[in-house]
Amino acid sequence: MRIKKGEKGDISLITAITFAIFITALIALVVNFPIEQSFFTRRSQARDQVLYATQVGIKTVLTTARYYLKDQLTRRKLTDIDENFLSSLLSKNNTNFINTINYIYTNTSQVDPNTVYSILDYSFSLANYTAITRGGTTDEVSYTYVYTITCLGQKVNFNPTITLQVTVTGKIEGVLRKENFARFALFTDRHLMSDGSRVWFTDRTKFYGPVHTNGQFAFAYTPQFFDEVSSVATTAYFYNGGNPRQLAADSNPPRDIPYFAKGFTRGAPAINLPTVAYTQLYAALSYFPNDNFPTYSPTYSVIRNYLGLPPGNTAPPNGIYTITIANGGGIYIQGDTSIEFGKDSLGRSVYTITQGSSTYVFTVDVKNNKTYVKIGNQIIEINKAPNGVIYVNGNVTSIKGMVQKDQRITVVAKSNITITNHLTYEDDPRNNPDAVNVLGLLAETGNIIIDPKDSSGNVLRDPNIHAVLMAPNGVVQVANYSTRPPAGDVHLLGGIISKNYGAFGTFSTDRNGNPIPTSGYGRDFWYDYRMRSGYAPPYFPTTGRTIQEGNPQTQRWIFIDSWREIWK
Repeated sequence: MRIKKGEKGDISLITAITFAIFITALIALVVNFPIEQSFFTRRSQARDQVLYATQVGIKTVLTTARYYLKDQLTRRKLTDIDENFLSSLLSKNNTNFINTINYIYTNTSQVDPNTVYSILDYSFSLANYTAITRGGTTDEVSYTYVYTITCLGQKVNFNPTITLQVTVTGKIEGVLRKENFARFALFTDRHLMSDGSRVWFTDRTKFYGPVHTNGQFAFAYTPQFFDEVSSVATTAYFYNGGNPRQLAADSNPPRDIPYFAKGFTRGAPAINLPTVAYTQLYAALSYFPNDNFPTYSPTYSVIRNYLGLPPGNTAPPNGIYTITIANGGGIYIQGDTSIEFGKDSLGRSVYTITQGSSTYVFTVDVKNNKTYVKIGNQIIEINKAPNGVIYVNGNVTSIKGMVQKDQRITVVAKSNITITNHLTYEDDPRNNPDAVNVLGLLAETGNIIIDPKDSSGNVLRDPNIHAVLMAPNGVVQVANYSTRPPAGDVHLLGGIISKNYGAFGTFSTDRNGNPIPTSGYGRDFWYDYRMRSGYAPPYFPTTGRTIQEGNPQTQRWIFIDSWREIWK
């Protein structure tokens, strides 16, 4: 049929057909568009699931490696952790490590049955090892491992199958240190008094640092602990309103509910206290290259030699010896003595040490590495500063004063040490976390006795003591704690480490069961947080254990090596 120009019917037909085609295409587009959108959305979601699956696989390997590393390192003495040991620890030649990875990997669930991952390869290699040696042995180790982990993830029920291969590279870094007893806010070998009677943590008790006993704790009311608490015993005693009971529990509600901010570990491993102070004695006597001290007690003959005395096998004469400073050591004192710390008008540290009628005034110029010793009207100049150890072969009958801001001091007594007044730091680490001044008191075979009095000889209220106090064979205890009148609290900044737990005071209860002080002091103990990072008084005893500061830290970089969609 020929279409003639001007025939409307024919034109209408063409228009109708064209319109119909347009409408049909539009309908098809509208109908099909949501289908395509749904597909793309589902594919994007599937890809996210696959990526998440690879992350699960990678995290499984990485977390296992980090905790395996920490577990193995803290089982060993720091002196046994050398570069070769660290190199082999996460090696594929270490079957124990590989078996641990495989066990955890095998027993970790997949994301879901259709979204799976598999580890294609992993490697950990030691990139850096640094050891710091003090005291003749390794005191600190820092390490860095670099790692590469490759994981394959798949979405197996999606058409096309989505396969994603991800490679993660990064590093694990950590610092290992010898654990120093100064780290503890409180440590007891037995949580009992010397006579075997029980001492209670009460409402007046607060500890802000780690607390440990090789024995068994006793809790009354609501003592507060703001750091980790551990005991070798699996049970604890609770006051129970005056009818004590022993429980394998953390509390005895409603009467005794201790607060444990970081938990209470019962059944913890024992930590042995040192019984002798050879290291500190040798440190006081002389300089040893790299502090490589003998591990046996020096005879009187050896001690006399270091003191510049004539040969002999008898104890040195009583006295305060300064030759030890010139030898690169500290200060050695034979016989009982008293010590007062302070500073002079130039801000330099001053030790006033008195024995009988003799008084030695030591002025320590740390900046210029000099020591001036005044004996009567005579002044001796020594071209060295002491190494921080004052060893007293006897009792320290009185110690008090202020430790100057540049000083790091450990006072060791063969027998007892008695604190007779405030004993503080010039630079309080609670105000300045980078403070240098630190003091350790170590009573080798005796006790540390807290007996503060004011200038009139009366009981001193609320004494301040800034020091780490250690009596490995005795107690840290308030003198006449059961008979002296209540006088507030002992405000201790530092820690206490002792064989037995010393009493500070006594208490009774009112009709409502609340504690009432009846004698002595309460405890207001503040932890010196510098001790957490390994800071300690010079040559202070260590536990023999290795500590990892926190968990090994990781940094990571992620690379998506390939993304494949396999069409079926």
